[in-house]
Amino acid sequence: MKYLYAPVFWKNNNLFSILLFPFSIIYFFLFKLKKFKQQLTAKKLKIKVICIGNINVGGTGKTPITKLTYDILSKKFRCCTIKKYRSEHVDEINYLKKKTELISKKNRLDAILSAQKKGYEVAILDDGLQDYSFKKNLNIVCVKSNFAFGNKKMLPSGPLREPLSKLNECQIAIINGERNIDLENFIRNKNAKIKIFRSKYKIKNLEKFINTKFLAFSGIADNESFFKLLKENNIEICATREFPDHYNFTQNDLKNLINLAKKDNAKLITTEKNYYNLCSDLNKTIQFLELELNIESYEKLLNEIV
Repeated sequence: MKYLYAPVFWKNNNLFSILLFPFSIIYFFLFKLKKFKQQLTAKKLKIKVICIGNINVGGTGKTPITKLTYDILSKKFRCCTIKKYRSEHVDEINYLKKKTELISKKNRLDAILSAQKKGYEVAILDDGLQDYSFKKNLNIVCVKSNFAFGNKKMLPSGPLREPLSKLNECQIAIINGERNIDLENFIRNKNAKIKIFRSKYKIKNLEKFINTKFLAFSGIADNESFFKLLKENNIEICATREFPDHYNFTQNDLKNLINLAKKDNAKLITTEKNYYNLCSDLNKTIQFLELELNIESYEKLLNEIV
C-alpha cells in the first residue's frame, strides 16, 4: 500500500487548496448523493449503536475513546466494539481485539447485525460517522486541539470528509490536547446543544522508562504529539523516527531501527497501537507507552454516554 502524509495546505490554505477546490465541489455532491441513497434504506436496529468518529481525514483519537466507552458500558451492558476491516488499519484492529470484544467485517452493517444476532446490547463503532446505512443512537465526534478542522475545506483541497454541518448530528465532542477556546466556541456556534469534553493522555507505565535512553519511533497521524509527550515526561530521547499513519513495519524497518538504537546505546520505544502491529519475533526488544486517557468532567461524560 502507498502511505501519504497530510499536505501542509490542509492546515493553512495556499495555492494548492485553491486549485483543488473545484474537485472538492465534485466530492461534496458525490458525498451528498451517497448519503441520500443510504438514508433511503437505512436500517433501524434493536441493538444500541454508539458511533465514535471524526469529520477530518486522519487520526483524532477515536480508538482510545472507543476503548474508554467500552470500559464504561461493559460494566452495565453486554457490549462489543465494531471496526470496519481494512488491511491498512490492522494496527487498530489488533489493539481493539486485545482490549475489547471486537467484531470486524468489511461492511459495518454486517458487523452490527452479527453483534445483534449474538445478543450484544450495545455496539460501539470505531469510525463510521459518514456511514448512513443504519441508524445511530449516539454520535461522538473526536477533534485534535492543535489541528481542529484544518482549513475547513472538504477533500481534496482540505481534510474534511463531510461538511461541518455534521456537528449538528453529534451529541458529544471530545477535544484532545491543550484547551482551545476558539475551537470550542466554533463547535458551539455550529451546535449549541452539543456537550464538549476535553481529554489528555497520561503515561501509565512511566516508571519503566526512568534512567534509560531511547530512540522513539511511531506511525500515527500525529507523530509529533507522541514525541512531545515523551519529552514532557522527562524520558530521555536520543533520536526520533516518524512514519505515516497505520504504517505496516517490515522486518527490515525494525532491523534498521534496532541498529540505529544500538549505535547510541539506546532502546526502542513506540506507541501501544504500533507495538501490536510489529513483527512478533522482533517486538520483544521494543518497549511501548501504556497511555491512560484522562477526561475532564469524566462523571458528566459517563452520564451522557450511559
